[in-house]
Amino acid sequence: MATRTGPDYPPATAKAIAAAHSTEGEHPTLSGYPVVNVMEAWELWSMLGVTAPGIEHDYREHHGARTAVMAHPDGSWARATSSSPDVPAHIHQGGPRRLWDLLDEQRDRWLRDGSLPVYGATARIDPDGVIHLRRGTWTALLS
Repeated sequence: MATRTGPDYPPATAKAIAAAHSTEGEHPTLSGYPVVNVMEAWELWSMLGVTAPGIEHDYREHHGARTAVMAHPDGSWARATSSSPDVPAHIHQGGPRRLWDLLDEQRDRWLRDGSLPVYGATARIDPDGVIHLRRGTWTALLS
């Protein structure tokens, strides 16, 4: 779980999350998956925390319609919407990275391999605090 304290609480990305609820994406797409509440999908949330640390999430559900928003301090954002829990999400994204695409890549890996590599990864911590994770051919560096 991400921790936050100090003058930027609520998170610094709060304005970006609010804007993402209504901003049109640069290239709207249709996901192969339904909208997911990332904060309740622990494996996906963990992998995103390693591959794109700093993402803030907002999830809303009203009468079966779902909206999930992701925003990153680098200006990247994504909004996924669907009219019901079992239909593919309509995606709008902007900024330097496509956050929902990153999420869907993790979902693909999860379904293909049956787990995500952050679980069961070996860790090496350098004297300067840099963490090296490895599981099979997957690696990540946390600094």
